[in-house]
Amino acid sequence: MMNRNNSVYVAWQDPESRFWHVVGCLRELENGYLFNYTKGALASEKFTKFSGMDDFNTKYISEDLFPLFKNRLLSSRRPEYKKFISWLGLNSENASEINPIEILARSGGLRATDQLQMYKPIEIDSEGNIEHYFFSHGLSHLTASSDARVSALKEGEKLYLCPDPQNKYDSSAVIIRADKPAEIVGFCPRFFSGTISKLLHDEPLNLSLAVERISHDAPYQYRLLCKLSGRVSQRNANFHDTNDESILI
Repeated sequence: MMNRNNSVYVAWQDPESRFWHVVGCLRELENGYLFNYTKGALASEKFTKFSGMDDFNTKYISEDLFPLFKNRLLSSRRPEYKKFISWLGLNSENASEINPIEILARSGGLRATDQLQMYKPIEIDSEGNIEHYFFSHGLSHLTASSDARVSALKEGEKLYLCPDPQNKYDSSAVIIRADKPAEIVGFCPRFFSGTISKLLHDEPLNLSLAVERISHDAPYQYRLLCKLSGRVSQRNANFHDTNDESILI
């Protein structure tokens, strides 16, 4: 099993179905990086192998971060770098020392020119503790009143997780809601919705969500950073989202 602390999954969005497939895993080694394709890379005929990685069954190793992923990191020499790191909720005082895997996991490694995104799955430790950070999705599609409610959020403010089983795009979808006044302030990322839905169903009072950071000057995708925390019972302590697509080929 991969160590999730030094790894990210690579997801690809099918341009026709708009469904996200887990197509690879990037892992940091002691002296370099390792990339493997996962079973999700075989799920769609539309998926094209990455440049220089044309064999699904090969483990690719490099001393330096592969160009595919390095090009998704903002250079620390750019004047906006510290602001970007601040949006991510990472330590901007030592910004140049932040692990590239952590930046990719928190930012998603998003680019406007393709359909790739990186993410780190929710980790539950052996005692059932959870601490996970993610950005609220779908902010650009909110109503004017919801958008205003996002702008009024304060760091540390409690948020609420609301299952949305009738969502036609994702039956495990989870809405994020603020209170007083009550407004929808986005959705949990689809990559985590299955895990969160299960835990909400089993132990709804053991999870909490709060505003970690609100960045008014950030693009929508980095505007509302949330912190998921809690402690689940022993029956869920060993639970991991069993997505067959994330299994290494």
